[in-house]
Amino acid sequence: MKPMMIFFMAVAMLSFLARISVVQGYIQICNVNQDDLMPCKPAVTHFIAQPPALPVQACCSVLRTANLTCFCVLENKYPWLLYMFGIDPDLAKALPGKCKLNSFTGC
Repeated sequence: MKPMMIFFMAVAMLSFLARISVVQGYIQICNVNQDDLMPCKPAVTHFIAQPPALPVQACCSVLRTANLTCFCVLENKYPWLLYMFGIDPDLAKALPGKCKLNSFTGC
C-alpha cells in the first residue's frame, strides 16, 4: 500500500475516534452514551416482515442531548459504521423530525 494512502487512512481513523470517547467504562458517541441510544434502534432499523417503529419518548429525550451535527459527520464520512449496527441512514436522518426537534436543521 502506498505511504500516502496509509496516511489518509490513519487520518480518517483518528477523525472517527475523536468523535467517540469512553467515560466511566461506557462508550459515548456524539455526547451520548451508547446504551442510551438503544431505545432509538427500532426506529432506525427495519425488518422484512415489519416496517420501522416510531421513536419512543426515551429515544427523543436522548436525542435532545446529543450532538446531532456529529451524527451527520459520522453518517457522511463513515456510512459503514451505521450499516455495521444495522441502521438505515435514511431512517436515522428522519429521526430528529419524528421527534419534533425543530432546532435541528438536518445534515
